[in-house]
Formats: sequence, structure tokens, C-alpha cells
Amino acid sequence: MLFDTRIAATLGASLLALHTYATWTRKKMTTESTTAAQGPYEPSVADVLVTKAMLCKALRLPPEIVDTIVDHAEYWPHTTTRVDYPNDSLIARGKNNFGNRSATENVFLLRSPPLGLHNWNRVSRGMGDTPIHRTVPKPRPPGQEFLVDDFQELVASPISLLAHPCRRIVFTIRSHDQGWGGAPGDHGTYNGSWTWFEAGLERWCRSSPSQISSAGGQPPQQPDHGPSLKLDDLCTVYPEVEWQSEAQAYVFKHDLLAREEYKVQCNITAQRETQTHCVVWSYTDDIDPERDPEAATRLAEQGRGKATGNGKFVRDLKLGDIVTLWAKARFPGWANHVESVRMDVYYAV
Repeated sequence: MLFDTRIAATLGASLLALHTYATWTRKKMTTESTTAAQGPYEPSVADVLVTKAMLCKALRLPPEIVDTIVDHAEYWPHTTTRVDYPNDSLIARGKNNFGNRSATENVFLLRSPPLGLHNWNRVSRGMGDTPIHRTVPKPRPPGQEFLVDDFQELVASPISLLAHPCRRIVFTIRSHDQGWGGAPGDHGTYNGSWTWFEAGLERWCRSSPSQISSAGGQPPQQPDHGPSLKLDDLCTVYPEVEWQSEAQAYVFKHDLLAREEYKVQCNITAQRETQTHCVVWSYTDDIDPERDPEAATRLAEQGRGKATGNGKFVRDLKLGDIVTLWAKARFPGWANHVESVRMDVYYAV
């Protein structure tokens, strides 16, 4: 009992110290930059590292306790990726085909920076006019993965690397459908909507089946260095990639129906006015659709995927992973009008 009391007191004191530091930093920023946009304080990587060092030195806490405190306080750095489409210029349209999904039915929107890799901006040089976060992915199936240690040189500071650092993803989407269609009883709800958004996943791998195919069936030589951070070397975990014999090439496999574990949000049915949806995926989410079907149904009533409330996607993200976002539409007449999309990815350091 005495041990538990001491732990509780230590954690309480540490959280107070963390709160005091964050408050001081917020006030300092407000005083020094009166023109800065108002909003909640968002720490940088340096802020988090300094705070952790303060806690370790001032309170003589072991690193694992400090990590727990920082997670409990949600004191994480994050990356932001945003794309705006003036006048609803980006549209995914449904088609009357039931074989391979057409390109206009599945439109790539944007990708996040590699998770936890602070030095990725160096790869932006010499990549052409299209920004990295908007460059369309190439269908390349995943293969042997890199280890956590392979990413060490890509991190901005000598900190311990977490294999699964992601803590939260916030999707902010402004969009609407064509404004008509569907069953009359579904109008104004998320029921019967055939325009939606799905998350995807890209990952750097040491090798890929596509490399083996291009090498005449011989496995390629394994690199003795870490990930290249070049877009051409990325593999796609989702959407799934399959070999198309007619084209003699790998292609993306987009299903007819939405995948419930990747479905971020659908549009309100037959609503022409732009709506803003802010969807939060957290590593602490614990809605199991099989164990708690009522809670999963409530997610669906909000336009989300039933299987997106269990936190699995966030917890399973590995160091260096890239999250993508896709606009979807199915069946003739259905159109997904996109005004803007934003993705904020929070992670532990």
C-alpha cells in the first residue's frame, strides 16, 4: 500500500510539474507572438524532449515513468498535412462498372509525413513540382520490413525510438455529395451514402514482390542501409495491391464496398451543402464491434466505419509509416465533392 501511495504521489507531482511547464510555455508564446493564431498549445519535438529532461532531473524519475506521464498528459508533437480544393474542384465519381474500380471512383487526396521521422523534409529536394504529400502512390506490394534501428539516423535527436509511436490521428474533412439520390428515408442521414473517405497505409520495405518480378524471379540484393525515404521505394499496405495479368503490372485493388476498419467518414446522403467532419482515431479507443455492437452502430450513425473505434489502426502504426487518405464514390450519379482535407498525426518521442 505504501508503494502505491508513493507512486500516486510521484505521478501527481509530475503531472503538476508538466502542467506548470506547459502553462508557462503557452503564456510565453502568447506574450512574444501576439499575431499568432489562437488555439490550444501544440508542443514541438524540442518542447517534449525538454519537458521530459526536466521531469527526469528535477524529480529523479526513471524514463519509463516519465513516458507514462507524458502520454497521460497527451503531451505529444504532431505533423499536419492539408490540401484545399477551390470550388469543389476535386471529385470522385461513381461509375456503372462491377469489375476493376475506375480511377475516378477512388481518388488519392494526401499522405502524412513518415511517422516519427523528423528529418524527412530533406527528401523533398529534387522531387519535381508536385508536393510529396500529394504525389499519387504507385501500386507496390509490401515485402520484408525494416527494423526500428534502421531509422535511427533519420531522427532529429538522440532519443529512444518507439516501434509504435502513434497516439492519435485527427481527420478534418469538408465535403458533400451530389445533393440528390438515394432512398428518400435516408436523406439528411448517413444511411445509404455511397460517397465516403478511407484511410490507407504506406511503408518502406527492404524488398517487394514487384522487385522480384522485375528481376526475373531472383530476389534483389538486400540493402545494407536504412530506408531511402524516396517515394518510389514505398510499398502500399492498404489499399491492397494485386497482380493484373492483362496489364502485366501491379494495380490497386479497390473494393466495391467500404472497408469498415478503414472507413473514416461518409457524406450525409443527398446533402448539397458542404459539411465539416472532424474524426479522431486514438490509440486508447476500445470499441470492439463484436463485443459492443451498440457502440459500433453509433459510430455508423455518425458516418464512421463500425470497426474504426477499436484503436487498432493507430496502435499498429510503425515508425516511418505513412497514412494516406482517399475519396470514394460508387454507382452512377454519386459524386464526392471535396473542398478541403487535413490530417494531424500525434506521436510519442
